[in-house]
Amino acid sequence: MNTKLRSEATIGAIALFSGVGVHGGNKSTIKILPAPENLGIVFKRIDIVDKNPYISLSPESVVECNLCTCIANNDGVTVSVVEHLLAAFRITGITNALIEVNSDEIPIMDGSAIEFVNEIKKIGIVRQRPFVQGIVIKKEVVAEFQGGKIAIYPSKKCNVTVNLNYDRINPIVGKYNKYMFDMSGDLSELACARTFGWVEDQELIRSRGFGLGASEKNTIGIGPGGTILNTGGLRNQAEFVMHKSLDLLGDLFVLGCDIIGRIECLNPSHALNNLLLKTLMMEIENHEMGAEQQERYDFMTEPYLLGANLV
Repeated sequence: MNTKLRSEATIGAIALFSGVGVHGGNKSTIKILPAPENLGIVFKRIDIVDKNPYISLSPESVVECNLCTCIANNDGVTVSVVEHLLAAFRITGITNALIEVNSDEIPIMDGSAIEFVNEIKKIGIVRQRPFVQGIVIKKEVVAEFQGGKIAIYPSKKCNVTVNLNYDRINPIVGKYNKYMFDMSGDLSELACARTFGWVEDQELIRSRGFGLGASEKNTIGIGPGGTILNTGGLRNQAEFVMHKSLDLLGDLFVLGCDIIGRIECLNPSHALNNLLLKTLMMEIENHEMGAEQQERYDFMTEPYLLGANLV
């Protein structure tokens, strides 16, 4: 097999981010620190003193997928809304990092991953020696949930197609309900796509303890008749499906290795994305792990990676 796999990498220096939690509404601050090779992504709740504060990212760490992705450790310590940060790591190539967070939620920033991506690119990353392992898909993998479906097919190319087909979305997005990208290519375009929600749902969602920090600053608001309430409207006519693609990117990052195969999605959600990973792991004997014979990506050809040093 001649498929390229990525090198592991970490951030070139400490990065700080502060903002509101979109669901809890409280201020949240995170610090991303460089980490050694083979560590993976580890979260540390610095506000926790009586329990294990560390959460190692893995499919088993995902405990909740209602309106976001929430991870936890065996002591029940949680961090939620991790998907946009994880998508930023996938976009920039970071595979090893320690994230210190002072609350149970990652700040939503502007509702996309662009602020995370821009700062990481500014700081730079450090390429590390090991390869990122890849699961080479040898047999179709299918997951279905609440009108959504994701399938992975054997392929040497890591192409992804995301389709939206909701009664509430179709009149708004029109023909812009499909987005295609190459998982092994430049994913930067996805970074600016924001989360979205309907104003008519706001009262119900907040009564359930969600969306308490949502505002025009971090969420695309959809009003009566499908009107976009944000000043300036959408950043891109395909922003809805692009944001669902961004969420998918972050949720698949939980796997800790790359998927070598073609992915087709209809109405993906956090719950469906996680179900796909669980299904894949249950059927892992049908597939192959690849790394040793793969050609390494030369991340140092990217301009923003040049000259990065650990500090």
